[in-house]
Amino acid sequence: MLTPVHCIALRTVRLSDSKNLLSVWSREAGRLTFAVPAGSSREARRRRAITAPLGTFEGVCDLRPDRDIHSVRDVMPMAGSAVLNPSPSHGMTALFLAEVLDRLLAACSPEPALSDYLFDSLELLPNLKGRAAANFHLLFLFGLTYFTGIAPDLGDYAGGAVFDLRDGRFRHAAPVHGDCVDGVGARLLVLLANTPYSKGGRLPFGRDGRNKALDLILHYYSLHFAPVESIKSLEILREL
Repeated sequence: MLTPVHCIALRTVRLSDSKNLLSVWSREAGRLTFAVPAGSSREARRRRAITAPLGTFEGVCDLRPDRDIHSVRDVMPMAGSAVLNPSPSHGMTALFLAEVLDRLLAACSPEPALSDYLFDSLELLPNLKGRAAANFHLLFLFGLTYFTGIAPDLGDYAGGAVFDLRDGRFRHAAPVHGDCVDGVGARLLVLLANTPYSKGGRLPFGRDGRNKALDLILHYYSLHFAPVESIKSLEILREL
């Protein structure tokens, strides 16, 4: 059945000399895989540009429940797509987040609240500059915990409290397993939870602090949802 779809591009892999497989998150059907043209034709190059990692696009999909791989036509970028005139830093952030989402959204059905969060957040990225752009991935990944069912419980935070990464909540004393953070790490979680995208430039992170915050978030995801600490683009992102 021909169905209009709105998608976020996640990953492209070569299938043959003439076809690639494009993994996406779609608002209408959740996770999908499309067969798209490879090669150097004008249409193939146009589609690759539109469906670069984290690009948002719309099209018409021949959606058939008995198929794992679908076709899509009339592909056009959505307004505010992260791949339209990206800066090098935006492009690296997009590549990294697409790789993370590819792991986290491995086999999901349509989820309207999750889709709203993803599309609304990504629409903001191209307009961010400076520290706000540099901190976007931290706020995005922390906010995503609320839509993947692993949001940390920060209600019992107090000075000297220890955050138990396995239980996802604060304790008065460190747990026996030792998988926890206190001090700066604990305050960092509370800070992220209370910072909207519009205030992202005010987060007091230099590059080292940003990398420590990212390591903490990725470790939390790996404990509760899916392993994301071995993302290939992570080391390049650290240098930005």
